[in-house]
Amino acid sequence: MKKIIFLLLIPILFVACKSHNEIPFYEAKNYFVRNDIQNSVPVKFENEKDFKEYFGMAAVMGKDGMPTSIDFTKQYVIAVTLPETDTETDINLISLKKDTNSDIILTYKVITGEKRSYTIVPVRLLIVDKKYDGTVKLIRQE
Repeated sequence: MKKIIFLLLIPILFVACKSHNEIPFYEAKNYFVRNDIQNSVPVKFENEKDFKEYFGMAAVMGKDGMPTSIDFTKQYVIAVTLPETDTETDINLISLKKDTNSDIILTYKVITGEKRSYTIVPVRLLIVDKKYDGTVKLIRQE
């Protein structure tokens, strides 16, 4: 009986430990990479001034049309940007975790589709609570 209970506890402990490293976030909507940016976009933004140097707001009509509010006193932003393209491109987020070195690891995958008649700079912005601070590293899964 003790062996059965022990065997049942192992997966529960594994899941509990695994989820402990997950970092909660939510996505910033209705922002775009400014078209006057010549340099690569940094991965982490800890203040509004730096963020506004790289991103503009794109309000649209309808429900949830305003850009997501970001409180840089309590939050920071992780930016995943790709080079300008004329192909439909989506950045799928896989996970955001803290590793054993206290680094923040964002794993993502890029999905491409049809060719377009215009170009875009694909971007995905994550808003993270500053209590989950650390050096951010991006990992692109193929």
